[in-house]
Amino acid sequence: MVNSIMVEQYTEKYVKRNFVSNWLDGSFYAFAMSFVSNVTVVPVFVKYLGGSNVAVALIYVIWNIGFNLPQIFISNYAGRLEFKKRFVLKTAFIQRVPWLLMALFSFFIVSRISRTSGLIMFFVIFAITAITGSINMPAWFDLVAKVTPVHLRGRLFAARSILGSVLGITGGWVVVHVLENINYPYSFGLLFLLTFIVTLISYIFVAMIREYYPNSKKKAIPHYIYFRRLTKILKRHHNFRNFIIADALLKIALMADVFYSVHALEKFSLSNSTVGKFTIVMMVSMIAGNLLFGQIADRVGHRINLVIASVATTVSCVFAFFSTHVYLYAIVFVGSAFTVLLVNISRLSIISELCNEEDRPTYVALANLMTSPFILSSLLGGWIANSQGYNIVFIISGLFALCATFCLIFFVKEPRTTKERPMIPNLKVTP
Repeated sequence: MVNSIMVEQYTEKYVKRNFVSNWLDGSFYAFAMSFVSNVTVVPVFVKYLGGSNVAVALIYVIWNIGFNLPQIFISNYAGRLEFKKRFVLKTAFIQRVPWLLMALFSFFIVSRISRTSGLIMFFVIFAITAITGSINMPAWFDLVAKVTPVHLRGRLFAARSILGSVLGITGGWVVVHVLENINYPYSFGLLFLLTFIVTLISYIFVAMIREYYPNSKKKAIPHYIYFRRLTKILKRHHNFRNFIIADALLKIALMADVFYSVHALEKFSLSNSTVGKFTIVMMVSMIAGNLLFGQIADRVGHRINLVIASVATTVSCVFAFFSTHVYLYAIVFVGSAFTVLLVNISRLSIISELCNEEDRPTYVALANLMTSPFILSSLLGGWIANSQGYNIVFIISGLFALCATFCLIFFVKEPRTTKERPMIPNLKVTP
C-alpha cells in the first residue's frame, strides 16, 4: 500500500515542477511534429519518393495501426511497474531515434537507391517510429496521471496543446523556408533532423519529472483471461459498443486526410513549400479550437465534441471537392485540424466516462483493438484516388463522416446522463 502521508508530501513538493515539466515536454514534442505533419509534409515526401496514392494512404494506416495495436500487450506489463519513469525514459529515447534515422536516410541514402527501395526503407523506419511510440504510451500516460492531480490534468493537456500549436506556427514557417530554399532530398532531411533535435529537448523535460512513491504491486493477468473479458464487455455494454461503431465510421472517414495536401498542390499548381502554410493554418486552428472545445467538453460532455469532429470532417471533404481557390481550400485544413484536436480532447475522455475508473486501461485498449482494422480502408482510398481521382475519395469520406455523426447523435448516449456502466467481468475466469 502507498503511504497517504508520503503521497501528500510528494504532491506539495513536486506538483508544480511536474506540471511544468509535462507541459514543456508535450509542447516541444508537438513543435517537433509540426516539421513532419502526417497531413501536410509526409505525404509530399512520399510523393517525392515516387509513391502512388496507395503509398500515401499507407502513411495513415501504418501510423495508426503501429501506434494503437501494440498498446494492448504493453499495458499489461506497464501496469505492473511500481516505478514508471525508468521504463518511460528508455522507451521515450528509443521513440525519438527513428527521426534521426529518417534524416540520415534522406541525406545519404535516398538519392543512391531505387524508388521502390526508398519507399520500402521509409515505411520501415516510419513503422518503427509508430511502434516505439506505442510501446512508450501506456507507461507514459500512467506516469503523467500519477504525478498530476486530477484537478490539474485538464489544464495540463490544454496548456500542452496551446503552446505546442503556437510553436507549431513557427514550425510551419520553417517548413515553408526549408522547402523553398533547399533542394530535395536535403530539405526533408533537415526537417527530420530538426524533428529529432526538438524531440530531444522535450526528452530533457521528461527526465525532469519526479516520481516519488511506488505504485501498488499488481499481479500479471494471463492473456487468455484478458481477451475473454474483452468479448464479454462488448456483449454487455451496449453504449460502449455503439461508440465503437461510430468511432470506426469516423476512422474510415479520415481516409481523406492524407490526400488533402497533395490534392491541393496538384489542383492549384502550388509549390511544395505551400504545405508549410497549410501547417500554419492547422496550428492556428488548433489554438482557437483549444480555447473553445475544452470548455464545451467540460460543460456539456465529450460526445458533442465527437459530433463536431464528424461534421468538421464532412466540411473538409465538401470544400476539398468544391473549392475553386486555394484560400477556400484552406478551410479543408481548418476542418482537419478541428477533427484532430477534437478527437485528441474527447475520444479517450468519453471512453473513461463510459466505464468505471479501474476499468479504463482495458476499455481504451479494447476500443483501439476494435477500431484499428478499419484504418485499412485508407488503402482502398489510395486505390480509388489512383483509378477514379481524389474527388471520389472525398465523397466517400464525407458520407462515412455523416454516418458517424448520425450514429453519435442517435445511438450513443452521453455518459453523464446515463447510469449504464456495467462492471467489467471478474478477473478469475476459468479456462
